[in-house]
Amino acid sequence: MTITAPPCPTGPLRGLRWLIKELDARADTVDAATAQRLLADANLTEQDVAPYVERRLDAYARRCVVHRESYELLVLTWGPGQGSAAHDHAGSLCGLKVVQGSLTEQLYAPGPDGQVRPTTATRFAAGQIIIDPGAVVHALTNTGTPGQLLVTVHLYSPPLPAIRRYAIASSPAAPLFLREASPKARVIAILGGGFTGTMTLANLLRLGRDAPAPLHFVMIDRQPAVGEGVAYRTGDARHLLNVPAGKMSAWPDRPDDFLAFARACDPSVGPGDFLPRRLFGQYVRKTLLDLAGAPDGRVSVELIRDEATSLAPASSAPGWSVTTAAGRELHADLAVVTLGHRPPNDELAHRFKGPRNRFVADPWSTLVLSQIGPDEPVLLLGSGLTAVDAILTLDRADRTAPLTVVSRRGLVPLPHTREPPATDDVSRLVAQWLDPSMPLTVRRLVRTLREAVASAAARGVDWRPVVDGLRPSIAKLWRRLDPAERARFLRHVRPFWEVHRHRMAPEVADRIGRLRDSKVLEVAAGTLLSSVADADGVDVTLRCRGGSATRSLRVAWVVNCTGPGVHDRRSTHPILRPLLEAGTLSADALGLGLCTDDKGRALTSGGETHPDLLVAGTLRKSTLWESTAVPELREQARVAAELALETVLGNRRAQGD
Repeated sequence: MTITAPPCPTGPLRGLRWLIKELDARADTVDAATAQRLLADANLTEQDVAPYVERRLDAYARRCVVHRESYELLVLTWGPGQGSAAHDHAGSLCGLKVVQGSLTEQLYAPGPDGQVRPTTATRFAAGQIIIDPGAVVHALTNTGTPGQLLVTVHLYSPPLPAIRRYAIASSPAAPLFLREASPKARVIAILGGGFTGTMTLANLLRLGRDAPAPLHFVMIDRQPAVGEGVAYRTGDARHLLNVPAGKMSAWPDRPDDFLAFARACDPSVGPGDFLPRRLFGQYVRKTLLDLAGAPDGRVSVELIRDEATSLAPASSAPGWSVTTAAGRELHADLAVVTLGHRPPNDELAHRFKGPRNRFVADPWSTLVLSQIGPDEPVLLLGSGLTAVDAILTLDRADRTAPLTVVSRRGLVPLPHTREPPATDDVSRLVAQWLDPSMPLTVRRLVRTLREAVASAAARGVDWRPVVDGLRPSIAKLWRRLDPAERARFLRHVRPFWEVHRHRMAPEVADRIGRLRDSKVLEVAAGTLLSSVADADGVDVTLRCRGGSATRSLRVAWVVNCTGPGVHDRRSTHPILRPLLEAGTLSADALGLGLCTDDKGRALTSGGETHPDLLVAGTLRKSTLWESTAVPELREQARVAAELALETVLGNRRAQGD
């Protein structure tokens, strides 16, 4: 619901300080009525917010006034014509007051195809208020007189780590999203709507149109923009793909599909270009919607914008029972689990004292990072690709405060070459490793790989083609390693492998290099000993690698960039925890994911196969190791769809339907 109020009346001076004092007096989150009253009583003037007004040419600016555990207060500055994407606030209350200029709020209605369509637009002048309890889908735009800034004060309670962006459509939803499921339809549920989940659904549509029986596909994900997931949800154009455009097709049998899409947007795109990740998210969504718009036979599709909270074997029939946070219950003849990465483990759980409002536990909380000022020093824990993304978000032309990155070894991802070379022929090396007569150890792998790289260098070949040439065989090699050798790889080799295997786009590497050269960015090898926080910052103590020397820093923010968390009974997705505890599913001892057979069927703790429960995506790292990049995930999505259709249609024939 949107509520407006007239400009606040004249009276005693009640500016930002008064508003903060009133909010701090509350021990809990702020409700809609309180937000309305406080914003109406606050005499917020242009002079009052002037220290936080910042005009940016690339996008509207967000400056944090105060950040508490129960609320945050920000000043947003919008240049002429600047606006937000269509979004909601994921359950956080938003109270907004216009201080200067004119704002237009465009409301949207969610559709059954995961897109929204515009409804009404309302204009707000200085002094007026908008209150959103957390469920409104809207976009805000500066529609004032030419050249005029729009300045707004925003109250979020609890603090808003990220908004949920929506894709906007003007045409009606495809019929298969509107059609009710046939009572006789076989139901396939997909849990997770990122790249893997969306492409599993796309493959089901592609392969299931001519099925001899009606089919109903359900995809459940709390994020409304289909196909993005964490990786492609970013709105920052500086966040680039780590693979060139020519290798990013979503279809194994259509290698130039993404390149054709990108060239339709920009004819100058070449196969070796590293493009913005948000463009790839748009491509994945269009891939699904194009299939949904084709003749659809006996298929119906439902997209549920919610979080699956329970997955259990059905009690009265074969299949699985799924429950969502909103209380929706459904029965699926087969379920495909495509849940993505877990948030990073809490690196400060036992080394942190004081309020945690200056600790960013989830580095993909883009709104928190975007409000960090250029004069605020930041400590980033971890130096992999997650940290690179955070650095790019924090990097601004006017940044004066340092960015300090600390990880155990201080390794940073290496760059791609600007002209991607052909992969090297490593078949003889792989054949030696796969020879069953010879035991495979991590020591042997590292030694012979170094020899192969040296041999390639003698032929004038870079190390990159050697590493890339191993990619098709990595799953077989991983399966040859026994559990002790896998653990040894994770302890000693993984960081070095990761920086060589998962590389930065050349443009990103150039930017990181310039930041290091200018001393704005420092990468240090060491570990975090302690953190003591107050309302305005954090005092941290680091131990430097290779000795007992320590180092103390005062930073405004600490950002956890240590990478995805582990999967075990304590820290995996909540929906999987009861299944692991009951033995219905099993996780590998190293916390990489779920145990599956070669095709992705889930295994019980006793090694039995669930023919009607499939796993695809990052949760298969325990079996495949390589299970995070598009070339592997697109193949998993295809196999999962083929196996799902074969299973449910075979069951129907077996039952005589």
